[in-house]
Amino acid sequence: MCGILGGINTDFDDASLRRLHHRGPDQSRLVTLDVPEYGIVTLGQTRLNIVDRRDIDLPVRIGDKYILFNGEIYNHPELRSELAAFGWSFQTNTDSEVALAAYLQWGPDCLQRFNGMFALAVWDGKRFFCARDRMGKKPFFYRLGQSTFEFASEIKAFSHLEFTTHELFELFEFCFNEHTLYRGILALRPAHYLLYDLPKGTCYTRSYWDIEQPVGRRITDGKTAVNSFLELLEDAVRLRLRADVPVSLFLAGGLDSSIIAKLSGVEEAFTCQFDEFKDSINEEQYVRDLALRLGIRTHFVRPTRGQFLHDLGLMSYHLEMPTGSFSVFPLYRLAKACHERGFKVALTGEGSDELFAGYARNELLLGETRRSDDPKRSHYSAMLDRYDGGDLDRFCRMASRSGLIGAGLMKMFLTDHWSARKSMLENICYLESRVFLQPLLQMADRMCMANSVEGRCPFLDYRLVEFAFSLDDSLRYRDGVGKWIVHRAAEKLLPKGSLVLHRPIKDGLPTPVNLWMHGTHSFDRKHWNALMTAECIKSLMVRPAQPERPHTASIEHVLLPEMPRVLDPELTLGSAIR
Repeated sequence: MCGILGGINTDFDDASLRRLHHRGPDQSRLVTLDVPEYGIVTLGQTRLNIVDRRDIDLPVRIGDKYILFNGEIYNHPELRSELAAFGWSFQTNTDSEVALAAYLQWGPDCLQRFNGMFALAVWDGKRFFCARDRMGKKPFFYRLGQSTFEFASEIKAFSHLEFTTHELFELFEFCFNEHTLYRGILALRPAHYLLYDLPKGTCYTRSYWDIEQPVGRRITDGKTAVNSFLELLEDAVRLRLRADVPVSLFLAGGLDSSIIAKLSGVEEAFTCQFDEFKDSINEEQYVRDLALRLGIRTHFVRPTRGQFLHDLGLMSYHLEMPTGSFSVFPLYRLAKACHERGFKVALTGEGSDELFAGYARNELLLGETRRSDDPKRSHYSAMLDRYDGGDLDRFCRMASRSGLIGAGLMKMFLTDHWSARKSMLENICYLESRVFLQPLLQMADRMCMANSVEGRCPFLDYRLVEFAFSLDDSLRYRDGVGKWIVHRAAEKLLPKGSLVLHRPIKDGLPTPVNLWMHGTHSFDRKHWNALMTAECIKSLMVRPAQPERPHTASIEHVLLPEMPRVLDPELTLGSAIR
């Protein structure tokens, strides 16, 4: 895991790289290369040495080709062997060097071979090739000028920031795809690569992967599906245990992290339990029961109001953009405890609810009996659809926090992601996985990396993602309950009698912020995003080399420079922040 920055004719300097120190405190280096006729190329990297713990030459290079790499390619040993057969030799044991050789061997097609989470940039002497992993776990931001191109792992590395707003953020309470809250700064979309070509003076992005609708028969047999699910998840966990350091786990009192605990065999885990919720949302009783059965040493993190007030500025500094979730605080405290125990890697259960229809809001939607074999309902279906709304209308009404007006506007942003050829469940799981998961991954990455901890998500192995969308709907949702296949897998895998197998309702990571600030037990977030937006603006305007407590500063306003010629409409239509 690392922090990266670079580009052509940038404003980046040593101070810029120090602002990414938390992403890689073990090593760092900034180099500049003179490129005649075009200017100065900057390449900077910080390193968290999880694979190959020796100090290595940074940036990693092969000949005069360089790579800046953030993340992990879990199948790098297999790729190393495959590349060795083509004659490649390696100076390090890192996955970064394997990724560079893979690009030089196969070009952009190398991305199809990677199983991992990553954001990378290759400089080959004439062009930058940049890419982001399929699900968007690792961040990559960039800014284009008339003769400049800048990119970085986090927005705080850029100079001359101007905070702005966007209708999308007001509706969703988070940003996704290319959108950010900083003028002129774009995010590279998940599962996309970018090519910035100096001789041609062009920049374009391309998608290299998506969740495809399967053609032909789906998996319908429950026993076969459960066995395949466990086989895939076990291998995903095995790959994510590859590290030259010990691996821990964020263990909640639910099925997802419990399954990972069993498959991984980790010895230590970290659980968040708010004392304010001990009588209503009690994770501790389920975790203690499972930990005793599996022999796991569990550390209980009990965040307090005082810690929240102390951490708020620093969390905002690392978050950079609000995500519409209270969970930022418990995640930050979990990662902090993990780091203080000496761990650099933690497994998490992120992604299961999105892939397998686990959210209560979607269970309620899918459970509505809007259609039946009643001849009258069938005859007047068009009229009833106007009354009930289509499936996307109903989803937006459920997801909108701005009432019916907000639901109508939200539909405009989501229509292109909704297909009439897919069932409602398929569409919901697609939206959850490709849109609503993005801010959760942003939050997890920033809060873990703020504490120099790498979070790994076995459920987001792309093979498991594709498997989820090959299932018949009845294997994800049945009898009013989502995650049917996950429940059956847990029953097969976990010790008999485990309390978690019989837990009726599992909450996420709620935080008693409203209780602390307003004296109410409500989870309403209408004031939360306003608070976090103000804190993000305030904290990012100061440039501490290694931030401890950000302070208030004014915003420096700059004009957005003229954009270079762009070949991909994704970068021109709907992507500029106004």
